[in-house]
Amino acid sequence: MLRIHFGTDDLDRVRVAERPDMSMELSLSVHALVSGRCDPRFQVWRNRLRASWNPRTALLFDLYTRSAIPEFLTVRRDPGAIESATAGTPEEPLRDHLLSVGGERELSAFARGVAAGDQRARKLLGNVTADYQTRAIDPYRRQIETIVTTEHGRRRRIAEPDQVLGSLHPALAWRRPVLSFPLSSGCRRDVRLDGRGLLLQPCVFGPRRPVIARFEDPHQQPVLLYPARISGPLQPETEPTPSRTLTALLGQTRAAALEAIATHGPCSTKDLATHVDISTASASEHATVLADSGLTTKDRTGRTVTHRPTPLGQALLAGHLPTPPAE
Repeated sequence: MLRIHFGTDDLDRVRVAERPDMSMELSLSVHALVSGRCDPRFQVWRNRLRASWNPRTALLFDLYTRSAIPEFLTVRRDPGAIESATAGTPEEPLRDHLLSVGGERELSAFARGVAAGDQRARKLLGNVTADYQTRAIDPYRRQIETIVTTEHGRRRRIAEPDQVLGSLHPALAWRRPVLSFPLSSGCRRDVRLDGRGLLLQPCVFGPRRPVIARFEDPHQQPVLLYPARISGPLQPETEPTPSRTLTALLGQTRAAALEAIATHGPCSTKDLATHVDISTASASEHATVLADSGLTTKDRTGRTVTHRPTPLGQALLAGHLPTPPAE
């Protein structure tokens, strides 16, 4: 049984995440494969993943047990940055996690190399994680985003924190000031928020029961992961994406930025960063190059810059050039 103890100010600091945590979705999706969980809503996802399976992906399984889920796998913000998939991993959480895995079974040579900080093992982990992301997460980003933002809107309409906590999941028991739920290991643990509050993170790939993460660091806000409501099967993107030719011409990130501006425009630089999942500074840089090339336009209102596609930009996305005017 896990018991989460709320202090005087913690209830006021309970909030439901507005957007998905894609890194956690990635990690939880691997756990769904490891645990063998069969859910008909993920059958299309499993079938497509099986059809494009890279045998090296199985290396990720070495970092999991049925009860241990790594929190250090990181979704790339820039699709071109292959090795950044684990670049920001703090050493201590990584070693602690693998130590817990080693307590349940013998670590593989790959896992031991990752734990020891071996550069080749770390680079391999980054590449394998990045490759898995392109197959298992990227084609489903918009549906994941929609599911989580819908869940946020549903919970936001419930004003009282007591009602939110009491209606999250059947396994959760809310008796002020303690939120409790059974652990898969069957052991008992107490977590005191001590003024940090609690982030409620809806997850598409979340396990059937809630999971708490990031609670051991006293400077971090703990996160309670719980399964979001999914109305239908998870499907890959149906909207057109930039062609291979356009991607080769502009680069993957810049082509994605042009596609996002054409699909969601007019949009601000901050919105563009969100759609492409890159930093605002990187989005501004890519948008400037697109505008200088005549593929988009930039309109400034105060401190906000709005981006729109030009006819040339739209034509390139459609795969053809506009007809030049008659002389």
